[in-house]
Amino acid sequence: MNQLFTIGHSTDTIEIFVGYLECFQIDTLVDVRSVPYSRFASQFNKERLSTFLKKNNIIYIPMGDNLGARHEEKELLFEDGKVDFSKVVTTKKFQEGINRVKTGIQKGYRIALMCSEKNPIECHRFSLISNYLHKSGYIVNHIVGKESFKHKLLESKLLDYYKEYHKISTDISKISKFHIIQSSLFDIDLILHHQRNC
Repeated sequence: MNQLFTIGHSTDTIEIFVGYLECFQIDTLVDVRSVPYSRFASQFNKERLSTFLKKNNIIYIPMGDNLGARHEEKELLFEDGKVDFSKVVTTKKFQEGINRVKTGIQKGYRIALMCSEKNPIECHRFSLISNYLHKSGYIVNHIVGKESFKHKLLESKLLDYYKEYHKISTDISKISKFHIIQSSLFDIDLILHHQRNC
């Protein structure tokens, strides 16, 4: 199955973090942080994390150079200096990273992409990498604690939330539980509106 996961380390202990990986039977962790170090959670600094994962039979692969969110090349930026993800996905480095992930999945590895933010909606792993893989036909699952949310579901709920409230929310508990009230097929206003536009 063309499936993979994502996870954010946040400030969890490394033991709790590995527990989440084991819960979803992850055997390969791909680090997509541009800078694989943390001022607030040094247990997730590249060397310490790699050593601890190895002791727990989990492969560690740093791929921030290929799949990270930080870019300084002018051709990849908007006028305000923010990164244009639609351009990033066309770069050779990004495509090389994606191809390595795809190859790993094809070989049977159970992969999780890791960044720092616990909430996937606030992270480039959701809006850049997962979005690209989802559109390529992969099933992406976002791990949040002991729960996981399908990318397709979160994406559709985000859109529904925006349609309902005309604003974006990054509150994953609010988004994951959001259910827009569907109008009845027999709603007379909708039928009349449809008839007026025939």
